[in-house]
Amino acid sequence: MHGMHNPLLRRFSLAVALLAFAAVIGAQTPTTPSAQTPAWKSHSYPADGFSASFPSEPELQKRDVPTDAGSFELRSYIGQDGEVAMFIGVCDYGAQAAGKDPDVLLQGAKNGALTNSNSHLLSEKKMTLGIYRGLTFEAESDAAHFSARIYMVGTTLYQTLVVYPLGKPYADTTRFLDSFQLIARVAK
Repeated sequence: MHGMHNPLLRRFSLAVALLAFAAVIGAQTPTTPSAQTPAWKSHSYPADGFSASFPSEPELQKRDVPTDAGSFELRSYIGQDGEVAMFIGVCDYGAQAAGKDPDVLLQGAKNGALTNSNSHLLSEKKMTLGIYRGLTFEAESDAAHFSARIYMVGTTLYQTLVVYPLGKPYADTTRFLDSFQLIARVAK
């Protein structure tokens, strides 16, 4: 994909990185909206332990995320549908997260994203994915709305996000977020 100057996707990149405790992922060029409904397809990533459906082929990006506890690899899977960006981020914090309260880690991820992306919280609710704790929330900045679900699975933070321009809700937000499933993790 080509670099671009879309403020929505730059903000999306910032919010995503902050959910992973700071780091910026590259902006993406949006696909041209089509008159047809995109063909959704399920994609499985056994090395990262999840599957999800996207309306376009997701692009994998890897970034090192610097934190106070050291540097961690964030693997980002990003798909697009016109001006809408869909993101799944996976970051294993290993021993740094072992034994910590998942609710505290989830709140820290959410609060960091809101503060550093200059967004305000619209709603928030605790949830689970199987036996794992999660948090779902909606937030807005001056240009974008995002719907997020984040989960702590052992020492791994999974982030699922849909970002779209203000005033232009994405009809398939729930479809994307609901498609995220944990699968057996296979060693790389």
